[in-house]
Amino acid sequence: MDLDDPAISGIVFHPRAEDPWSTTRGIPTRVESGDAVIGGYLHPAAGADSLILFFHGNGEIAADYESLAPFYAGLGASFWVVDYRGYGRSTGTPSYSRMFTDAEAVARAIPGIEEIAGTKFRHVFVMGRSLGSASAISLAAGHHGAFDGLILDSAFADALAVIATLGGPVLRRRDMKGFEDNIDRMRDCTLPVLIIHGTDDSLIPVSDSEDLFKACGSPDKKLVKIPGAGHNDLLMAGFETYFSEMRAFMFSRL
Repeated sequence: MDLDDPAISGIVFHPRAEDPWSTTRGIPTRVESGDAVIGGYLHPAAGADSLILFFHGNGEIAADYESLAPFYAGLGASFWVVDYRGYGRSTGTPSYSRMFTDAEAVARAIPGIEEIAGTKFRHVFVMGRSLGSASAISLAAGHHGAFDGLILDSAFADALAVIATLGGPVLRRRDMKGFEDNIDRMRDCTLPVLIIHGTDDSLIPVSDSEDLFKACGSPDKKLVKIPGAGHNDLLMAGFETYFSEMRAFMFSRL
């Protein structure tokens, strides 16, 4: 069994179409990736020459970030949140390996996003929450010169452990030929890194972020723990800390 097995995809991904009646102030985006179209929303920050490329969690869609987008854009960077296959307005069926090829296509599409925003991005930060940490880490590790920093929210180190926690099969690394996990890719990441995690996360324990922090190959890295926060209430428990840490991280690298 590999991670593209439908039984695994059913555990990892929870695609949900966007409500056709929903409204968002973001600008809809489309990225061609093989046989699929990856949807998303760009929330421009007026006069900003920076971009946050954001990959969300497995139970979210890009449109869900309508109310939060102004806070990310308020950091002085346009905010581009993208979906996975089958999520939101994206076509296709999600799978683990396609998640990475789609992330590559999204990264290549940044010049087109600059045209939509009407500005050249001098600084680009890649960010991933929960499942989205895999896409973000993969891009950060593979394209050192394309990004100015990596930001992780409730990231996992061990995908196989998360799959088992979610009720999937117990998989062994030695049986997964050619498999690279977040912890493996993190060793190749030399970008500045900010990791934020809740101390009471029962889905992805804070120890995962501690392991990613230790493995990270960058000398410029910081781990922020939000006391009492779980997996889905990180912002509620530590809103001010979350955004103040992001602001400090980003501004120190502009």
